[in-house]
Amino acid sequence: MSARHTLVAERPTGTEPRPYRFPEVRRVRVAGGEVIGAHLPGRSLAWAKLLMESGALHEPAGLDGLARITCSLLDEGSLDRDADTFGLAVEALGAQWRLACGWETQEVGVDLPADRLAAGLDLVAEAVRRPAFTEADVERFLADHVRSLKTSWAQPGTRAQLAFRRALFGDTRLGGLLGGTPDTGAALDAAAIRSFHASRMTAPGTLAVVGDLDTVDLAALGRIAFADADGVAVRADIVPYTGAPATKRAIVVNRPGAVQSVLRIGHAAAPRTTPDLIAIELFADVLGGSFGSRLNHLLREVKGYTYGAHANFGHGRRSGSFTVSASVHTEVTAAAIVDAIGEIRRMHADGVTAAELAATRAHSLGSMPINLQTPGGIGGRLIEAIVHDLPDDHVTHEYAEILATDLDTVNRAAAHHLRPDELAVVVEGDADRIVPDLHAAGFEVVSADV
Repeated sequence: MSARHTLVAERPTGTEPRPYRFPEVRRVRVAGGEVIGAHLPGRSLAWAKLLMESGALHEPAGLDGLARITCSLLDEGSLDRDADTFGLAVEALGAQWRLACGWETQEVGVDLPADRLAAGLDLVAEAVRRPAFTEADVERFLADHVRSLKTSWAQPGTRAQLAFRRALFGDTRLGGLLGGTPDTGAALDAAAIRSFHASRMTAPGTLAVVGDLDTVDLAALGRIAFADADGVAVRADIVPYTGAPATKRAIVVNRPGAVQSVLRIGHAAAPRTTPDLIAIELFADVLGGSFGSRLNHLLREVKGYTYGAHANFGHGRRSGSFTVSASVHTEVTAAAIVDAIGEIRRMHADGVTAAELAATRAHSLGSMPINLQTPGGIGGRLIEAIVHDLPDDHVTHEYAEILATDLDTVNRAAAHHLRPDELAVVVEGDADRIVPDLHAAGFEVVSADV
């Protein structure tokens, strides 16, 4: 007779969350710049990035995408070696080259074995301080860039995103796309790239380092990264935009024959320094930040309109945005928009429940330490502190604040930071099929010129 087995279906119970403490941060000023390091004792891998005040907001008018292109070209050859030789030098160190360009800043760096960090930063300095920008390399790179933009423009969603940002930020640079458009891409050339580098990327900057700091000399690393840097860093001017969208207006980007409509719904929001940051993140996660969120549950599971609906707040240095995004079947476009706005209104009026807060709090507390297990994860939060002038222990305090934030605080933040009557409603889809339904739903429809 065979043995009988009993399956236990009870879930294990969780324990109380343990306190989290961000690694020790050390600072050194040297050679006109600052080195900021996060100490991870015993790690054999290191991560380092040079941060510069040279993001998209620094671009001359009409040259959208110039900052990103200039940053992307840095590993395409220097005055000391061509692109192939430079790439081989990076590979010989076992390094991963890292580039990032945002609205305010650019980042260039490497992650690699810790005992090769100085050699890796030699390559970073070579790329940033002595780029070649040869006519041939730039011409080839820009041709690829324009082709990539045209491909992106042909895909659903890109034009909707541009129309959405214009609705939020008007004709300011923030009202465009970070990488530009096919038209602005075609306007770029080697002269513009060299000029941008000379005017915006020659200051020392800030060097962020993550690794076993007892095995490296931060001052020496700073001297490598800041060598030959004689420029002055200036924060970008930002043009204010006081306009506000109206929820009753739907902006339509026509895509004839589309079987789906791309939705963007939202408004401008607070910057990263808002004291309500944690409360905002908690209610936003309930609204649209997870698979079990209200928006995804309603639009996907209950109504079957979409494969997924999401909502989040993006917090920049001096401005932010709240965005709901989804792609829905064409025939239910208007209904999906009405339902999404209804969920925003419900969150604004009633906030979250105690059970929802408990679940999203547990997820946030559990995922934060997981995301901070690698030098790159720690480095990302270190860069965040530098960009937004946050204290060294901001992550430690953030973790404690997630634990301490109560239901009333979260719901006050939802009532204050959600503006359901000032939503930009953007749809990219087949206008002939969706406009009649939008009119029937009570929307004033305007066409987007993008």
